[in-house]
Amino acid sequence: MRPLRLAFSDHYPGFNPCGNRIWKALSTRYRLELTDDLSAIDLLVFGDFSNRHWSYLGKKVYLTGENMLPDFNQCDLAFTPAELPGEPRAVRLPLYAQVLDDPTPLIRSTGYDASQHLDRPGFCSFVVSNAICRTRNRIFKAIHRRRPVASGGKHFNNTRGPIADKMGFLRQHRFNIACENSSSPGYITEKLIDPILAGSIPIYWGAPDIHRDFDPRCMINVSDYGSLDELTEAVLRIDADPDARRRILESPVFPGNRPPACMDDGHVAGPLVDLIENRQPSPRRIRERRLREHVKEAQGPFAYKRDKFICKTESLLWKLGWHR
Repeated sequence: MRPLRLAFSDHYPGFNPCGNRIWKALSTRYRLELTDDLSAIDLLVFGDFSNRHWSYLGKKVYLTGENMLPDFNQCDLAFTPAELPGEPRAVRLPLYAQVLDDPTPLIRSTGYDASQHLDRPGFCSFVVSNAICRTRNRIFKAIHRRRPVASGGKHFNNTRGPIADKMGFLRQHRFNIACENSSSPGYITEKLIDPILAGSIPIYWGAPDIHRDFDPRCMINVSDYGSLDELTEAVLRIDADPDARRRILESPVFPGNRPPACMDDGHVAGPLVDLIENRQPSPRRIRERRLREHVKEAQGPFAYKRDKFICKTESLLWKLGWHR
């Protein structure tokens, strides 16, 4: 295998350069050398959390699990949750497919038995740090008003501080409010797969096309209900019916019980090899980018600022003891 000098920049704290799908895909075809020196690399893979990548004019790959669209004035290839039909430089790779190395634990074997997950002491969990999502806040409050929800994150916390072990916390509860921070096609994060792996029923809100990747029977989809009151009634009804909970827990996670195409190694490796072997860097145009900028633009600046103010006020009131 020939060598390939590779650098990663501008990713979130704790990002593991050697533990992501791009590194693993390329390691089967090249002898990889990881470096931080951008003057001596063959390929740069950058993210959303700084602008160091601006200084590099060679071949660049944009990798994000955030709800972002690619900007091909800044990269030659993009792996994002979004799918852009007819644009070969845009490869859909939602965050769950980036962090889930092996889909095997989500494949339901014949006769799969979920009995071990039925009799849990806790009703419902919620683990969120970012307060800025009115829909998510409304879902939590609607269910919490009818039956207390254990909130283990920084936001709406009622567990005497953030929990240290998220998966252990999820395993204590029969349900989990699994909401994204925004709703866009394809934007599916670990918020859905974590409760499934923990044997907790997800109450999901987020991607409108969630059923493209996940079987609708393995979750409670907020979008299937006409109101939050209807949703809450359904959750309470299912909680009172062990057989209904069992049916959800034993349902296939993926349609046809097969991982979606974005989990296949070739889905990642093919476009990367094509860029490395056959293409030249495109011209660059630098600009500042904001997280979820297309969502905020579609919502409108006034509406976004209004919702942000409301969410922060709700969070402050909760900390002051107004738990309604």
